[in-house]
Formats: sequence, structure tokens, C-alpha cells
Amino acid sequence: MRKTSDIIWQDTQHQVLFELIGRIKEVPFDPDILIQLKLYAEHHFILEETYMQLLEYPHRDEHIEAHDRFRSELEAMLETDPTMHESLQVSLSDFLYKWLKLHVLGIDKKLEDFVLKSSVK
Repeated sequence: MRKTSDIIWQDTQHQVLFELIGRIKEVPFDPDILIQLKLYAEHHFILEETYMQLLEYPHRDEHIEAHDRFRSELEAMLETDPTMHESLQVSLSDFLYKWLKLHVLGIDKKLEDFVLKSSVK
């Protein structure tokens, strides 16, 4: 029987991404958290994109475009003033959290279903 944690690497990495996003709200703001988020997200995206290429995933281009939008948004955030106001921290964290949640429950779910049907996990 299929469980929600059938692709453990993906679930584990998503959890770390959610935790990093949550840390953006911490006071005082640590601008290094955005760098950590960028590096970890890039690691996660590369792994997913490798699977998509290996499996010849039919929705690969759409999925990579979503990753690229996140990469661009995060890059813009890295240029943010390190003394940002707490309300901006909350808005930024909420935006990233909602984006990731929609991504995980939408486009990543399609990929997960595809991977589960393949011989590569």
C-alpha cells in the first residue's frame, strides 16, 4: 500500500525547506538564512531535475520553469537589506511557505506519482 512518505528523500528535503523558510521570521533577522535556503533549494531542485531527466518525465519543462521562478525570487531576496523590518520578514516567510506548499502539493505530487510508477526511486 502506498504511503505519503514513499519517496523519503523528497519528503525529507521538503521538510528542511519548510524549516529554513520558518527561520526567516526569527528576530533578529539573519541574512545568512537566505543563503542557506538558496543552497539547499538548489540541491533539492538539482536532484528533482536529475530524476526528471533520467525518467524522461513528460512535464519536466513546466516543473523546471517553476524551479527557475523560485530561484529568481530567492535571488532578488538575497539583495534585501539585512536589517529588514520584522513585518517584511513575516511577509517574505509567508510568501515562500505558500509557494512551497502549493509546489509540493501540486507539481511535485505529479512528479512523485510518476517516480513511484517507475523503477527508479
